Amino acid sequence: MRLTRTLRFSQRNLPHWEVEGGRYFVTVRCADSLPADVVARLAEVGRALKEIEPRSESFAEMQRCLFAALDRSLDAGFGECPLRNPAAATKVADELEGLTEAWGVAVPHYSILPNHWHALIVPPPDGSSPLSAIIKRVKGRSACELRRAIGGSGPVWQREWFDRWIRDEAEWGKCVAYIRNNPVRAGLARTWVEHLWTK
Repeated sequence: MRLTRTLRFSQRNLPHWEVEGGRYFVTVRCADSLPADVVARLAEVGRALKEIEPRSESFAEMQRCLFAALDRSLDAGFGECPLRNPAAATKVADELEGLTEAWGVAVPHYSILPNHWHALIVPPPDGSSPLSAIIKRVKGRSACELRRAIGGSGPVWQREWFDRWIRDEAEWGKCVAYIRNNPVRAGLARTWVEHLWTK
């Protein structure tokens, strides 16, 4: 088994681990997308993750539990849900699609839901575009456009995001299936191809 070289590891509440040649499943949610009790529970799990070796199976399992809890809450449709607005969802899709030309970042699959989005992101293999910079670009540029489209004030996006390094092709396939099934499971479409903001 080939050892993977870590490029960056950072942590606020959630861990963000970038590796050489990494491919990532990413979830970004709106600022008001979770009730306070869920945010508190997720922070507890995030603190527990700080005590676990990032390369361990227990880290991966706890990360899966964290994501499952986050996912259930997001699909409940809490908050303002600005991405229900077609113009707002289109702005996020445009930013994700534009990453390839702007930075050489592949985004082969994504799904934009009313209060969050998921994407598979493949940064350039040379490490020239860190995942954190990619996410900040999409969030920053889309936030301005979203405010123009939907009005209001205050932050659009939660400050942090969830990301997971995809270890192998089986996990990649599960992530593609998850992204495609998300709008169906959330009751937004009968099939993923009917959902305008799923690729």
